[in-house]
Amino acid sequence: KAKIEELSGTVEISSQQGRGTTITIKLPLTLAILPSLMVQIAGDTFAMPMETVTEIVSVGRRQVRTLRGRPVATVRGRVVSLVRLGELLSFHYTGDSAMTDQTSETTLVIVNDAGEEIGLAVDRVLGEEDVVIKSLAENYENLRGIAGASIPGDGRVALILDIPALIAGV
Repeated sequence: KAKIEELSGTVEISSQQGRGTTITIKLPLTLAILPSLMVQIAGDTFAMPMETVTEIVSVGRRQVRTLRGRPVATVRGRVVSLVRLGELLSFHYTGDSAMTDQTSETTLVIVNDAGEEIGLAVDRVLGEEDVVIKSLAENYENLRGIAGASIPGDGRVALILDIPALIAGV
């Protein structure tokens, strides 16, 4: 109930003896439910809109090259820009072992917007989840690459990625 009220929503309970109980949850129209792929990077959880996810692949170190000073990966015969999300969003990230270990593989989430695609290197794919979008504009300035936040089932805050802004920033 407290989380719903934080979102400016209400909870109504109506009970009739012998007939049952009805619980009605009302949320403001400014909230939207977004099917998302939940991923983890350096212990932080991020949500990627499923409409932008093309595929999830594992690439070996031999598939990663540098082209014009930027890392790229060869995926199914095509070259995809490889982006370390922690670096792109400029937060402290020390767990980049998957990209430095010569024998390991890296999980890439290939995302696409208007025909342009990039591969986002993630530590772990957590699965698909429908998340409620909450704007950050009320409390924080707009952050490039972040569309909002959500509180998924585990109770931790997950930032929702703005994939078009991330692709434009690469």
